[in-house]
Amino acid sequence: MSRETTLSSLAMLKVRVDQGGDYLEYLRPFILHVLPKLQNGVVTDESVSLALLNEFGLSIPRRTTQIVLKRLTKKAGPLRKDNNTYVLEKDISSGDLATRRADASRRISAVAHALIRFAKEFHDKDLSEDSAFEALTLFLSRFSVSCIRSYLRGTALPNNLTAKDGDLLLVCQFVKQIQSICPERFEDFILLVQGHMLANALLCPDLKSVSKTYAGVSFFLDTPLLLQVLGLEGETKEQSVKELIRLLQSLSGTVGYFIHTFDELRSVIRKTSDYIDSTDGRGSIVYEARRLGKSRSDLLLEADNAKESLDRLKLVPHNTPPYIAKFQIDESAFGDELDDSVSYNNPNARQNDINSVRSIYVLRQGTIPHSIESSKAIFVTSNTGFARAAFEYGRNFEQTREVSAVISDFSLANTAWLKAPQGAPSLPRKEVLAYSYAALRPSEEFLRKTLVEAEKLEREGKISERSHQMLRSNHIIQEDLLSHTLGEEDALTERSITAVLEKAEAEIKKEESAKLRQEKAARTRAETDLQEERTKREEISRRIYWDCDTQAKRWSDIGAGTLVFFVLAGAVCGLLKLPDNLLAGVVILSVPLVFAVLTVCNLIWGTTVKQLRDNAQVNLRQRFLKRESQRLGIEFENLAES
Repeated sequence: MSRETTLSSLAMLKVRVDQGGDYLEYLRPFILHVLPKLQNGVVTDESVSLALLNEFGLSIPRRTTQIVLKRLTKKAGPLRKDNNTYVLEKDISSGDLATRRADASRRISAVAHALIRFAKEFHDKDLSEDSAFEALTLFLSRFSVSCIRSYLRGTALPNNLTAKDGDLLLVCQFVKQIQSICPERFEDFILLVQGHMLANALLCPDLKSVSKTYAGVSFFLDTPLLLQVLGLEGETKEQSVKELIRLLQSLSGTVGYFIHTFDELRSVIRKTSDYIDSTDGRGSIVYEARRLGKSRSDLLLEADNAKESLDRLKLVPHNTPPYIAKFQIDESAFGDELDDSVSYNNPNARQNDINSVRSIYVLRQGTIPHSIESSKAIFVTSNTGFARAAFEYGRNFEQTREVSAVISDFSLANTAWLKAPQGAPSLPRKEVLAYSYAALRPSEEFLRKTLVEAEKLEREGKISERSHQMLRSNHIIQEDLLSHTLGEEDALTERSITAVLEKAEAEIKKEESAKLRQEKAARTRAETDLQEERTKREEISRRIYWDCDTQAKRWSDIGAGTLVFFVLAGAVCGLLKLPDNLLAGVVILSVPLVFAVLTVCNLIWGTTVKQLRDNAQVNLRQRFLKRESQRLGIEFENLAES
C-alpha cells in the first residue's frame, strides 16, 4: 500500500459528497470492491478493515465497517449473516469505482509532480515521487479530529509516517505558491483536504444519529481565536475563524465568549503594544503588526474597539458563571494536566484556561452529553495541548467522559462542515491557507536559535551589527531564513544566515527601481482580484445554499403541519358527527386510511412524521438548488451526483 493509494482514495471520497447524506454510505463501494477478494468468501469486520487498508490505504475502525456490512445484509443484499461472520452469496459490482480511481490518481499525481518541481526549483532538492506523496500525507495528518471520544481515531491516515517537519514546511510553501499562480493545482490539492475531512466522518459510526444542527449549544471562543477574529494574527486566520463562526451560526449554534476571556483579550493587546518598537518583541501579533506597519496606538485602538468589532459578528458576551460547589472541578488536578500539555509564559493565562473549563462544567449543570450537539456548552480553542489536557482530565468524570469541555477549532470546523459541506464551500480552503501561512512564520524556538547563532557570528566579525539588528527585527528576513532552511536546525549555519542577509541587501537595492515596484503592485492587484472573485463566487454559493435550506425547511414544516391538521380535523369531524356533506365524508373516511399508511410505514421502516418532514426537507432543498442552478447558470459542486 503506497501513499499515492491513500491520497487517491481521499480524492475518491470527495467526489461522493452531497447534502444531507449518510457518510457511512461513502464506504459502500470501497467495501463492495474488496469483498470478492477476501479469502474463501468469509467476511468479518476485521478482515474487511484490513482489506480497506491494504487496497485503499484508509485506516477505518472495525465498528464503522461492521455497520456497513450489516446494511449489506438487508434488502436482498449480497451478504448473509452467519453467527459472527458474513457470507458472500452473489456477484456484486462496485459501480464506477475504477473510473473514479483513475481520475483521482491522475489529479493527485499532478499535485505530487508539481511539488517535486517546486522542491527542485526553489530548494535544489531532489524529491522522489514516494517522498512527495509522503510529505503530502504528513500535511494532511495535521488536519485530524482530536479529543472527541465518539471519533475512534484522530485520522483515517495510517500512522507510520517518515516525513520530517522540513517536508511539512516545504508543502506549506508549495501551497502558498500554487494558491496564487496555479489555481488548477491548488483546487486539486484542496480536493485532498476535503477528502480527508470526509474520511474523518468514517471514524465516527454514530455520526448519522446526531442532530443536523447545533440548536441549544453555546460555543465559547478562547483568547487566541478572538485575536484572530480581530485580524491581529493575519488575514488568513481571520478568514478561517470567521467562516467557522458563520457556519456555526447558520447551524443554529450560539457563538460567544466569557467576560474573563474578553478581559484577557484586551490585556494581551495592550501588553503586546509595548513591544511593537522593541527588538525583543515576539509573537504573531507583533509579527503581523510589523508586517502591516501598525503602530502602538493602532493596537491600543484595537483594544478599545474590540467589543464593537465582536458585536458586529454577533458574538455573544457571557458573564463568567459563579463558583458552585456541586459542579466544581479539581482545579489543582486539572492544572497538573495543563502543565503536562501546555507551556505557559504567563500564569494569568493558565488561570484563565482553568476558569474557562470550570465555567463549562457549571453551564452543563451535571448533564451527561453524548455528542457535541447535546453538550449545552463547549469551549473552543486553537491550542491542541489545552484541548488534550481537558480531554484527559474529563476521562475521570462522567459529565465529560464522552464530550470534553474543550474542543480544538479545527475538530469543530470539520464536524460542523460535515453537516453542510455546500453551506460552507470555502471553509477547507481557508483552513489550509491559515495553517500554511502560520507555519511559514518563524516560531519562538526558531527565532531563539537564529539569534544565538547571529550573536556568535557578530562576535566573530562574520556579520555586522546592522545585519544582526536586521535579523532581530525584520520579519521578511526571518521568513526568508525559515524558508531557506525549512526550519531544520542543522541548516541554520553561517552559510545560510549570510546567504539570506546578502539576498536581503540585494532586494533592498532592487526595491529602489521604480519598474520593479510597478510590477509588484500589478501582481498584487491581480492576486487581489482573483481572491475577490473567488470569495464572491463562494459567498453566492453559500448564500443560495442557506436560502434554499430555509425554504425547504419552511415548506416541509408546512407539509407536516398540514398532514397533522388533516388527521386531527378528520378525527374531530368523526367525533362531533358534523352534518353530512361530501367534504366531511371524504375527510372522515380518509382518517383511517392515513393512520393505516403511517402505521405500516412505521412498522416496516420506523417512519415517523418527523422523518417524513426531514426527508422532505432534504429533497426540497435539492430541488431548489437545481432550480437556482438553472436560473443563475451556476454549477453547484457535485450537484449532479446528489
